[in-house]
Amino acid sequence: MQADRPVVMPEDEVPFRLAQLLLLLDAVAAQDANGATLERIGYYDFLSANPFLVIPSEGRDASLLRLAGFDPQVLAYASSSQRFTSRRERIQHDLALLVAYGCCQVRNRNGSLTYSITEAGQHLGGQFTATYATSFATAADIVVRQLRKLSDKRLREQTARWLRPDGPDGPAAALMSVLGPGPLLETSWEG
Repeated sequence: MQADRPVVMPEDEVPFRLAQLLLLLDAVAAQDANGATLERIGYYDFLSANPFLVIPSEGRDASLLRLAGFDPQVLAYASSSQRFTSRRERIQHDLALLVAYGCCQVRNRNGSLTYSITEAGQHLGGQFTATYATSFATAADIVVRQLRKLSDKRLREQTARWLRPDGPDGPAAALMSVLGPGPLLETSWEG
């Protein structure tokens, strides 16, 4: 492997992100025909790609996620908060592209802009045949079903807890299970 060759992550590629958003918007449509706000879509998007931050590692949903290829002990969960911030910053741009392509529509619902998939977007998303598309759609269905019950305030608070690196269910739990406990830090993660 050449050291000077840049590493390209799928999330860095606009077509990949747009495809994921179409699958997510389809999952949202199954739960709420009115769509979701930009903020909610940001949470849904990230947590659907990292479903074991939300879903306990035991139970029916966890089994479905494992069958779809997700693993609760992926080391990437340990850096979730940094990845959440950068991914969330791109959502508005990506949604604007989907609107421009006619795959998504924006509506004013009670003073808030909501985004929902169009018939053209559903048609395009239905043509995705990659295994990852099926896996992500499964995760999105599960995550959206779980999170849509939460108020916006509760969703923000709960996501902050899920992204905390400490605690038995925090994203660092997978890393700790592989590496073992490290030194205790005096750093506060509140805020």
